[in-house]
Amino acid sequence: MKVTAYCRVSTDTDDQKNSLENQAEYFKAYIEAVPSWEYVAMYVDEGLSGTSTKKRENFNRMLADAHAGKFDIILTKEVSRFARNTVDTLQYTRELKNIGVEVRFITDGFSTFDKDGELRLTIIAGLAQEESRRISERVRFGQKQSMKKGVVFGQKILGYRREGKGHATQLEIIPEEAETVRLIFHKYLEESKGLTTIAREMEFAEILTGYGKPRWDATAVLRILSNEKYCGDLKQRKFITPNFLTHETKRNSGEEELIIIKNNHTPIISRETFDKTQAEIKRRGVSEKLEKSRYTTRYAFSGKLKCGICGSNYVNRNTKSTNGKRIIQRWRCANSMKNGTTSNNANGCDSKMIRNEILEQAFLSAIKAKNKDEIIKDCTSIISSVLDESQLHTEQATLKKRIQQESNRITRLIDLRIDGEITKEELSHKREALDKKINALKARLHQQQATTTKTTRDKIKTRIKTLANAETFNEEIARELLEKIIIHNKSRCEVYLRD
Repeated sequence: MKVTAYCRVSTDTDDQKNSLENQAEYFKAYIEAVPSWEYVAMYVDEGLSGTSTKKRENFNRMLADAHAGKFDIILTKEVSRFARNTVDTLQYTRELKNIGVEVRFITDGFSTFDKDGELRLTIIAGLAQEESRRISERVRFGQKQSMKKGVVFGQKILGYRREGKGHATQLEIIPEEAETVRLIFHKYLEESKGLTTIAREMEFAEILTGYGKPRWDATAVLRILSNEKYCGDLKQRKFITPNFLTHETKRNSGEEELIIIKNNHTPIISRETFDKTQAEIKRRGVSEKLEKSRYTTRYAFSGKLKCGICGSNYVNRNTKSTNGKRIIQRWRCANSMKNGTTSNNANGCDSKMIRNEILEQAFLSAIKAKNKDEIIKDCTSIISSVLDESQLHTEQATLKKRIQQESNRITRLIDLRIDGEITKEELSHKREALDKKINALKARLHQQQATTTKTTRDKIKTRIKTLANAETFNEEIARELLEKIIIHNKSRCEVYLRD
């Protein structure tokens, strides 16, 4: 008989890792002590909850190997190590039993092949699930009490680090990152720049996000501008986990009490600046635009399809193929979907659902029918006309500012050396690093100053030529060149290009 074992711990602390090592040694010795058994490498999941099997990679690999006939018996310490979800426990043990694989629970003292195995399993699994629920409630209660005392939970935030442990955990400012936060608020409020522009400037200046990533987007900028922590307040439980079995989080829309503490920590910006920024965000309608853009830019045709019968927008309605292996992308008139046909509702629409590939062919036909040189000329003219000529100067100003900041650091180091607070060697070492940084910034500044608008336009023209001469459908091409498609039926569409 080929025998394996399954081990799991719910955290990845050192103590739990030691527990895993002990379990592994125990099971290997247990299996090797039986002459008729052959040891098969065991399966281990670390730092994962037992209430769901979705993210338990090795558990799922074990199930696949069981179907492949790699072993006959699975040993596990107890039911709660196998799963704390009663449904999962019964489902997977039944699945294994049907293919002739036995599961033995050592501490609980029974097997799924016993006559009363499923009855005992149901009772013990139910108790394990209830225990998991109680643990979850205790943890949530403890976190809530800690939050009321100002203990900070959650992810990394640009500008702050968490200092201390337990109830002493607080937010402490990181000076360099705090400057980035102030810069973002200044650009948005004082310079009236948009979220996308700010994100682009952050990337160009090679400023990292709070997660240490080089890529910025409008959502990341808005998240900073809307975060009350920057004015010294602490608001927690913005997201909650309603179901302890699935561990899926959702935004707290009033289901549970928010924990709000005013003036909890040192602010990076003034409350006045923060309040003015929130008013400006509301005035510009930024949140609504971003929420809408999540749906209107998901696909190349999103927000660009109109019904030729009633004038409504077409919306995406994807379906799976009969074998479930392929996604069939379709579009349908929103009015028809809501009100049905005119035979059933006078406000309805008789338009039919249309497949994505028909729209792709319509777009390619329009591209081929239009003079390529005309497309290139039109698109180059449009993009050049909206090209932000001041962007180059803004980027140069950012580089100059960074050069000045590094030079100021050198000055401060010299002052520290004069005051005897650092040694000559320390000054030399730190200055060498700063000089390298300044030289690199100066090189980039020189390169930027050598860049001309003509060069930028030449790059645009080359890009447009590549798009215009494409023979097969490409989403990027459609996004750049397509204005809208009016759908009359599956054989007649009006395609409008950007000109």
